[in-house]
Amino acid sequence: MTGERAEVVRRAHDALNAGDVDGLIALCSPGFRLDMSDRVFNPAVYEGAEGIRAFYAEVLEVWERFSWEPIGLTEVDDTIVADLRSRGLTRGSAMEIDRRCAMVWRVEDGRATSLTFFRDPDAAREAAAGY
Repeated sequence: MTGERAEVVRRAHDALNAGDVDGLIALCSPGFRLDMSDRVFNPAVYEGAEGIRAFYAEVLEVWERFSWEPIGLTEVDDTIVADLRSRGLTRGSAMEIDRRCAMVWRVEDGRATSLTFFRDPDAAREAAAGY
């Protein structure tokens, strides 16, 4: 099961980074929960396909380009922790970021059911162990 879960997460990041919102939605359950409350700017929680669309629209509004590149996927109990390199260029001010962060994914029956963003990869691993 580890390989299947990790593959769903890999494909989700590929879709997200390619701007394929419909492809991302197809990998998620109808009740998908996207928890971005650990973000510094615009912390929020999004739900379902419309939530995914709203989240991605917000990203495009702020960032000229942005990516979440997995540098490691680790199974912790029934979650996948994606250690990420996050890079972006803001619109207008041309401020660039290049940082480490993480996302904790839950995948059931071949579809992602939730994602929780963490600015601190160590905090993501600790949280995953507590799910």
